[in-house]
Amino acid sequence: MNLWSADVLADHDADRADFAAILAHALREHAAGKGELTDLLGLEPAALVALTARWCPGLTLPSLLPLSAVPLEQADIVTLLLWRGGRTGDEARWLAAILARRSLETSHLWEDLGLPSRAHLGRLIQRHFPRLHAANTRNMRWKRFFYRQICSDNGGTMCLAPHCDDCAEKPVCFAPGAD
Repeated sequence: MNLWSADVLADHDADRADFAAILAHALREHAAGKGELTDLLGLEPAALVALTARWCPGLTLPSLLPLSAVPLEQADIVTLLLWRGGRTGDEARWLAAILARRSLETSHLWEDLGLPSRAHLGRLIQRHFPRLHAANTRNMRWKRFFYRQICSDNGGTMCLAPHCDDCAEKPVCFAPGAD
């Protein structure tokens, strides 16, 4: 096996693990009454079924209701990810919707996705949105980075993610030089 094949297999295995973690987290939230699975992931039923069939075959999904109306800021994040991300395949579209929806939650994005660490999220973004990953030259927290990009695209200069003021880790993220 050549190195390229090993890298592709490693990426495939990482994607399988990441999608499984994201789906498992959303299914736990759904079971806890936190919302419809489609709304928790920002995906229409057909997209969610296709994602599950590709990455978690055999996983039984609950009955899926149509996706509720998408808030404007969620749509803005999807646009940012797809426009600047560098990929346009199914996984990129699914992940753009999922990342955008989960960015509306109150914890760090990797936690709201059910991923084991921020590093896992960074590698997921690097695999599926390489140009956007490369643009995060100051290693900003991803949710903050997304909101800062959207804000600067719209002419803003001081832009926070929606829950930064309420976060216990705000002093860590906003310490001098802590972008």
